[in-house]
Amino acid sequence: MNTTFGNLKMNWPRVIAFAVVAAIYTGVIMTIPALTGTSFQDIGIGYEWWIIFAVIITVNCEDAFEAALKCFMFFLLSQPLIYLVEVALGHISIDNAVEYYTQFWFGMTQLTLPGGFIAFFSKKQNALGASVLGVGCGMELLMGITYAIQAMRDMPHHLLSAGASIAIAIIMIWGIQREKKNRIICMAVPIVLLALVLVCLKITGRVII
Repeated sequence: MNTTFGNLKMNWPRVIAFAVVAAIYTGVIMTIPALTGTSFQDIGIGYEWWIIFAVIITVNCEDAFEAALKCFMFFLLSQPLIYLVEVALGHISIDNAVEYYTQFWFGMTQLTLPGGFIAFFSKKQNALGASVLGVGCGMELLMGITYAIQAMRDMPHHLLSAGASIAIAIIMIWGIQREKKNRIICMAVPIVLLALVLVCLKITGRVII
């Protein structure tokens, strides 16, 4: 984990190769009918894996500006390529590809520029770094809870994704933050965020199960 989170040389060729490999894998797996509705296709629907991909890139950069640019380029290349692979394999039409991309990932890709800048600081061994990392872990845990609820409704679909999301959060905490006090902060931030989400759901009268 020490190599993955901080000692991996994430130069431009590797960022581009990473984007291409992730996109081709995702595009291909989304075209397999037998995997529809399972955890294996969640990589093309949710964002739990893309969070850790972004973290791996950003924490292996030398400064925040480099992290922002490389994170942005990773998503700028990978997301359209996923849809192009699906179009090439006859899974979706080019019109559907443009519609899907513009509805979600086009806007999300723009956010990866400031997001990558902020994510760079998650490797700092202090309260700020722990807090930034805690937000990312909170997003992972929220996805894990969402998948767990879906799995309870349609077992065992999405059960692997629920476990993977939680595992990713734990791996990031222990792989990036070295000090015990910072790890505690990392774990506390998601709890606070999840509590706020539950309060908002309660106020708005929405249910999650």
